[in-house]
Amino acid sequence: MSTLANRYKIIKNLGAGGFSQVYLAKDLQRDDRRRCVVKQLQPKSDDPFTVRTARRLFKTEVNVLQKLGNHDRIPQLYVSFEENRQFYLVEQYITGQGLSRELTWWHWTEAKTVAFLQDILETLAFVHRKQVIHRDIKPENLIRRDRDQRIVLIDFGSVKKRQPADYTAIVGTQGYMPPEQLLGKPRLNSDIYAVGMIALRGLTGIDPAKTAFPTDPDTGEFLWQHKTNVSPELAQVLNTMVRQDHRHRYPSAQEALQAVSQLGEASAPSRRRLLQAAGLSVMGLLGTGMAYPALSQELPNRKPSASFPATDLLSGDTSTAEKKASAEKQPDPVTQSIPAQEQEASQASPALATAPQRLDKQELLRRYGSYNECRKIAKANGIKFSTTPTWDKLVYAFSYSEALQQISQVYLRTYPNPALAGITVELTL
Repeated sequence: MSTLANRYKIIKNLGAGGFSQVYLAKDLQRDDRRRCVVKQLQPKSDDPFTVRTARRLFKTEVNVLQKLGNHDRIPQLYVSFEENRQFYLVEQYITGQGLSRELTWWHWTEAKTVAFLQDILETLAFVHRKQVIHRDIKPENLIRRDRDQRIVLIDFGSVKKRQPADYTAIVGTQGYMPPEQLLGKPRLNSDIYAVGMIALRGLTGIDPAKTAFPTDPDTGEFLWQHKTNVSPELAQVLNTMVRQDHRHRYPSAQEALQAVSQLGEASAPSRRRLLQAAGLSVMGLLGTGMAYPALSQELPNRKPSASFPATDLLSGDTSTAEKKASAEKQPDPVTQSIPAQEQEASQASPALATAPQRLDKQELLRRYGSYNECRKIAKANGIKFSTTPTWDKLVYAFSYSEALQQISQVYLRTYPNPALAGITVELTL
């Protein structure tokens, strides 16, 4: 591989952006030989307008990164230079996984969505306070950092300083750009729209870059709530973020962050966070084989307001279970002799005590490609092992994780409050 500026040895090609080529390199002049990202200005077309636009955006990226300074969740700019009439910038390399890969695994829960919004909006609020518009927020430009699982915002190659200009070059990604950005008039809350679209993708599984969301014929706003199950409070926040008219969105990331932070006071999100905590506790204890029995033993302590739909729970079909529950209201001569508490336990426990092993090694390899990738994905989703896991443990871990999500969705539709089920959650991670 070539070496740039007698210092940066190119290791591999990381891909290409709209106007640049990106490489992974190591710094030969540092004792630690740290890895870094080298971005080379490389327009896809050689026509004068494209070249001028590319050079302007490249210089703007350097200036903006210098202006932003050091922020924990923005790659640090090390240096920019010119060699053989080619322009380069060198910045911090972030070890982690792109959010686009994470979005292909499974749909997000409400708790995961709220955590994502808080994470990225904190960083974006800092960027907006500097009067900078990112203009290309999308899953590919967000990395979940390995060391702490925080979201890092990368690729400032499309940034624009906020100024009272009439029009500017149309830069961004289809599906994540709001109407005003498509017209060449981006605003701070154009970034808010993009963040909202990522959240909708996480919740519904619909990639707006490939498939357009249906819209209300009267208002033109997106119709998405029928594809998922979230609280009215979160739905209102997301709908405000993705309004077609920028005047009806949050003005900047700071206002959006305040709205998301208030979701913690709502009862429904609190209920979901409690179940997410229970799920993390279960996944953290997978190596012991005691997670599901321990959780289920707490469930029958009090009588819920409605029968838990045990049958067909994991298949997602609650209608059959509800019909059976209705039919079983008639007294049964056998169960009449069984104490009421034991009857409740026998009805409520089985659905939560076991999870079908619907996955196998071949399925995990098909999804993620290798053992190491499965380990990384498990770690990103809070699954921890006390020792190096075998394939069997990985299969069980992913099976339990998916079953937990399905159980939680039905559970939240059934019980108005976790206290009615006598849930006691103790985190052991």
